[in-house]
Amino acid sequence: MADSLPPPIRLRPARALRRASGIALPAMVFLVVVVSLMLAAGLLMLTQSQHSQSLQIQAARALAAAKSGTEWGLWQVSDPDGALGLAGDTLPPCFATRSLPLPSPLSDLTVEVSCEREPAVGTVDEGGLKLASYRVRAQASTGGSSANDRVQREFEARHTVCKNPGATAPRFAC
Repeated sequence: MADSLPPPIRLRPARALRRASGIALPAMVFLVVVVSLMLAAGLLMLTQSQHSQSLQIQAARALAAAKSGTEWGLWQVSDPDGALGLAGDTLPPCFATRSLPLPSPLSDLTVEVSCEREPAVGTVDEGGLKLASYRVRAQASTGGSSANDRVQREFEARHTVCKNPGATAPRFAC
């Protein structure tokens, strides 16, 4: 009967077990560091993307405000209804550079509108018609001058106004 017993099981010494169990800790630390770096990079990309989208929206708003400022300026120099009461051979003068207040969703934007007239005084005679050309420029901006969220857009339009001194008042239409 003594011959039928299985051979005895050999147990490892405690020292060998301690050396083998330490390999998991460096692997876990490495894995945690790599995952943390990936999460930080993803969060940074998300933040930059949101900032970029915010700047694109601000740029679109600033461009719309600059276009509106230009349209306002063109209306000032066109005098389509003869509301300025000018004679048939006199064309409207340029207005002084002006800052336009904007209503509520655009109130954070600053719009400056300026005008240049050619010729500065008088008119150009084209076969009895009186002409003057205007260059209206509007600049819209938001944010501080050195801020990383500053947006500035400029829009310019050129317009030629014509009057016919021989036509009927008040428009003297060409």
